[in-house]
Amino acid sequence: METMIVTGAGSGIGHALTRRLLAENYHVSAWDTDPGDLAGTNDDNLDFCEIDVRDANAMAAAVAQAEEKTGKIAGLATCAAIYRATPFLELTEDDWDAHLSVNLKGTMLSCQAVLPTMLEQKSGSIVLFSSSIARRGAPQSAAYAATKGGVLGLGRAIALDHARVGIRANIVSPGITDTPQPRGNLTEDDMYGRAKNIPLGRIGQPQDMVETALFLLSDDASFVTGQDLRVNGGAGLF
Repeated sequence: METMIVTGAGSGIGHALTRRLLAENYHVSAWDTDPGDLAGTNDDNLDFCEIDVRDANAMAAAVAQAEEKTGKIAGLATCAAIYRATPFLELTEDDWDAHLSVNLKGTMLSCQAVLPTMLEQKSGSIVLFSSSIARRGAPQSAAYAATKGGVLGLGRAIALDHARVGIRANIVSPGITDTPQPRGNLTEDDMYGRAKNIPLGRIGQPQDMVETALFLLSDDASFVTGQDLRVNGGAGLF
């Protein structure tokens, strides 16, 4: 059995991806500061690790534990992120630093935690989560947009640094998706109202992002690296 690691596994896309990987018979090392929607889950293939992605030592220990249990770290999906809508001139240094430390530094540290094992294996797939906002921006989203733009560059650099040893890194950039994150900043009507500007006529669902990530994590994507898959229903095409 192989291990997949998912950060931000307690809710939203991370939770949905964790469930999908378990259904595919992977061992999942699920990282989050709180079990959230995973609370009470009884599955021998699931190890929940109470981890903040800013804690490099905790992540290294969790990787070692997972490797000891299954012998192989097949993939990492970095879903952990924060998004606090704030007008730009009200954006404090603390707000900025919080986004930077979780969304970008946390992504970097989680990749650093798994890469030594992947290098030893000469295999592995990393899927980073950015956002459509990284390219088009959004009102009151400067810190989030900046950090998610950083994830795009980080993912490409990781891909180029490690391609020759058989490690792939790709990025998924969701459009607006029905998860707790936009619900924390939009009303129900506002969130679903965004569908009128999406060519496919609906907002994203976690499963849309999950299936894309699952493809990139799998051997079906063995010749795909350094790519940004924009899963947004065609938003931005007109």
